[in-house]
Amino acid sequence: MRRQLVGFAAVLGLLLVAGAAFAQPLGVPADRWWERPAVVQQLGLSPDQTKKLEDIYLMQARAMVDLKATVEKAGLDLRAVADVEPFDAVKVRASFTAFQQARVKLDAQRFETLLKVREVLSLDQWHKLRDILRNVRAARPGGRGASPQGQGGQAGPRRWQQ
Repeated sequence: MRRQLVGFAAVLGLLLVAGAAFAQPLGVPADRWWERPAVVQQLGLSPDQTKKLEDIYLMQARAMVDLKATVEKAGLDLRAVADVEPFDAVKVRASFTAFQQARVKLDAQRFETLLKVREVLSLDQWHKLRDILRNVRAARPGGRGASPQGQGGQAGPRRWQQ
């Protein structure tokens, strides 16, 4: 029984890490990068593009909050079912399926948001944005990371001015 729970916890942890990796499948930062003057200048964003990006963000933000909450609740439910005695593998599997479905919906929403962003940017701007992100990641200690955020969840402006 103990081995099952340890294995289950390991699988759950890997899924959470994998989900975070897929959160940015097209390599675009998650923060409000279109508000950074250096990025606006480097990409050559027009005021109309900046407005469209802001509109996309505002439209998607509510849905993302709800979907993230659903994933968190499903994760809590999964942990609770796995910790009950007697252990019921059928209930754990069902809870795990609900958790996976919640993650899929969240990832699909993130992807749709990225598609909307891509529709606003020209191909050249899209490539420049991805290059900026690569430079930000490379400049970080260790050279890797999922987002250009420093301490406190705020992206440092110096990192974006490269």
